[in-house]
Amino acid sequence: MKQLLAIFVLSLLLNPTIGMSQQMGIYSNYMMNTFYYNPAVAGSQGVYVLNAGYRKQWVGFQGAPSLFNFNIHGSYKSQGKIGYGLGVYNENTGLMNTTGIHLTYAHHFKLTENLKLALGVQPGFLQYKIRLYDAIIADEGDQVLLGSIYSTNAVDVNMGFNLYSNKFFVMASAQRMLGKFIKFTGYNSQLQFHYNFIAGYNFSFEKKKFDFQPSILVRYTKPAPVQISGMLKFMYNKQFWLATIYRHNDAIGVNAGFTFKERYTISYGYDFCINKLRKYNTGSHEVMISIILNKKKPTLKEEDDKLNNSILEETKMNSKK
Repeated sequence: MKQLLAIFVLSLLLNPTIGMSQQMGIYSNYMMNTFYYNPAVAGSQGVYVLNAGYRKQWVGFQGAPSLFNFNIHGSYKSQGKIGYGLGVYNENTGLMNTTGIHLTYAHHFKLTENLKLALGVQPGFLQYKIRLYDAIIADEGDQVLLGSIYSTNAVDVNMGFNLYSNKFFVMASAQRMLGKFIKFTGYNSQLQFHYNFIAGYNFSFEKKKFDFQPSILVRYTKPAPVQISGMLKFMYNKQFWLATIYRHNDAIGVNAGFTFKERYTISYGYDFCINKLRKYNTGSHEVMISIILNKKKPTLKEEDDKLNNSILEETKMNSKK
């Protein structure tokens, strides 16, 4: 029994069809932290942004995943030309704990007055641990796993592109790209490519102080099936927003958030399963925080518009006199 149990536990880490071939953790509110999925997002906002998020999945289901993510990214001198960032995440699933840290570089090309293309690269380091001492032992008094931790490492590279404007965005990325090409680590041979695609459009109704943003996230990694998520986000006065979320054959949910002083955003999300797992959990909870650390540098066009408006206002005042 001791040998069988040890072989089974270690197979969770060493077997690519059971272990890390599964997709990376997912946030329902993917639009509040697209940097988690694509390094080319770094610098696209022209400001320094700090994001932090925590997700507790399938509450009530023993060994269910929990995910924490923290990152900071921005552009050199807030010019929106060169982006860079740092990201850290930690995920617990059953006996397995995964920690990753990545550095990011992105370059932004101006295609037209309102359209940009960014290319990003993100090298990183991954560590996997299995807490053998938490395993449920079949034979009472069996101490084979007591106090044991199995640990191994991998190196990682993610790459992506981001085509964006004020109206729309289309981005795609590939994660875990080094995979089996690296031989000197303990776990690279088990990594599988992860593919992400995100697209959306921004509808703005300024007179009614109302914004509407439909978006889609498509994820795939072999041998898991393609996962499609959709979000409809409604925002009022650039401050309050509510979103509905749907993941194909997985979950539906809602997300609400609030932005104040145009810099601080906090959101809460809840979704529940629509598959067979719904009988064994009470849903998933998600909290995210985003902070803009500096003011955005105005573009030449924005400065010209501001100057023209001030001249126009001065002309109107003089004409009234």
